[in-house]
Amino acid sequence: MRTSLLLALVAVALLVAACSSQPATPDKTVPFIGGNVGLDVGLIDGMPPAAVYDNGKMNFAVGVALQNVGEADIGPGTDNPFVRVSLSGIRPGAYGLTPAQMSQDLTDPLLGSHKNFDGTILPGQIRSVVFDGLNYQEKLEGNTVQSLIVDTCYDYETKATAPICFKDDVLESVQDAQVCTLTGEKHPQNSGAPIQVTSLVENPLGPYKVMINFIIEHVGTGNFYGRTADETCDPSVTNMNKYKINVGVSSQDPTMDIKCSSLGGTANGTITLYNGAPMTVTCTLTATPGQQTRIYTEPITVDLMYRYEDALMQSVVIQAVNNQ
Repeated sequence: MRTSLLLALVAVALLVAACSSQPATPDKTVPFIGGNVGLDVGLIDGMPPAAVYDNGKMNFAVGVALQNVGEADIGPGTDNPFVRVSLSGIRPGAYGLTPAQMSQDLTDPLLGSHKNFDGTILPGQIRSVVFDGLNYQEKLEGNTVQSLIVDTCYDYETKATAPICFKDDVLESVQDAQVCTLTGEKHPQNSGAPIQVTSLVENPLGPYKVMINFIIEHVGTGNFYGRTADETCDPSVTNMNKYKINVGVSSQDPTMDIKCSSLGGTANGTITLYNGAPMTVTCTLTATPGQQTRIYTEPITVDLMYRYEDALMQSVVIQAVNNQ
């Protein structure tokens, strides 16, 4: 009896486990996968090893795995071409390297995750960057621990979209509310990325004319910078390019007039999130009267472009083998 009961419980447990492992039904109603990560950066197992020898007795390598879990394609040939992996925290000469050998630029594109029309997800690509030929050259008096830092500096992009309501008047009605409302939060949807539009609020100004206020917020764990040719993700407090983001607001409607006071009265510009704090951007959207239906929704896209930095640290034991 006890054996039968035990077997029954095991069967139930396996059934529950099988049911819980079934993939969730893809959501076809949202445009993006979402998430707050661009690149997932990690070290390849054993690269570097936990311990190496001093006095030039052991060659080793540092291997970095990059997976693009966000939704922006990056690398050569894309809109986000700059991707650089660098070593820091160590003196290059002590490891038999030149300063130029401490950095590598990605030479192939790294495509992001993408959502298919049926809601299924195509994972982002994975690539590796390997720093070969490290060899601790100097003779130590005893074992010591050094911290190796891997910095990944790369262009990334966020696309956010929200449906905006337009009407031929500013009066709300119960019947019109079944289509859309002119006031309130519009719950923007974001592509997977570390900087996002976390809120977008609409208010009416007149016939086919509305104001939107949207909040841009850093939701990742790294640092971010403006895109300039000489920006290599310098985190120092004197870097005036830190916390800058290129912002563009657009519509599929070619007649839409978009003016953002936060962007100098245009639909494109650069803002600064001071000390990384969220910032609100205000825009006025005006559709052309006479070419529209009485009430309708129009999707508005906010495009954010920036340079992002992820850093990870690994401790390595340098063993003084000549003293043993």
